[in-house]
Amino acid sequence: MHRGQAPLHYYNPLKTNTDTNKSPSTCFRSFLKILCKAFIICIVFAVAAAVILWLIVWPLRIKVTVDAASLTRFALLPTNPPYLYYNLSIVVSFRNPTKKLGIYYDWLEADSFYESARFSRVALPTFYLDGKNSTTTMRSVMEGNFYTFLDSSGVEEFKNENKTGFFDVKVWLNGRVRYKLGSMITNNYSLRVKCPLRLQLVRVGVKVNEFKRTNCRVANY
Repeated sequence: MHRGQAPLHYYNPLKTNTDTNKSPSTCFRSFLKILCKAFIICIVFAVAAAVILWLIVWPLRIKVTVDAASLTRFALLPTNPPYLYYNLSIVVSFRNPTKKLGIYYDWLEADSFYESARFSRVALPTFYLDGKNSTTTMRSVMEGNFYTFLDSSGVEEFKNENKTGFFDVKVWLNGRVRYKLGSMITNNYSLRVKCPLRLQLVRVGVKVNEFKRTNCRVANY
């Protein structure tokens, strides 16, 4: 190069404009990044919505009480397996303790047990409980006879309680529920409610003590 002469500019064929000539693989990776970000945002919103619904539902659990109960027949025949004659009626109340959350009771049944052996199963009517601390009360009658499959210890316990006239009976309320918050309705959730009852058998000439309202325990929902 001579003194005073302008420098020459050489063309480099390997140099390209990376902003305008992206390869297909680079575009695909960018698309995947955007897709992953959108997926993560959706997951975050779904988890946040679930947490909000849980905070609304969980602290204000469904309230169930047995307001009245009557045991007018409870006799066990010494067959193999033992044969039980029974007549049990209960009045049960479901209360929605929330103000804005509605509850759909899509399916309900009552299962009665004595010494872990079920002796009755009846269907209960379905209903909807609005918010505003609403309550639904229903009466169910369980009457009939059934092979109970009690073991020897269960039969012995029946004999002992039959002498006193008081029996420990458990009623399980099983069902499926949905929750309504505004226009949003959840999927079905299982409902299991345990109601332990201490019942006096109604007998001729024996005064029956007044039944005390029993609070049931919501096992899961």
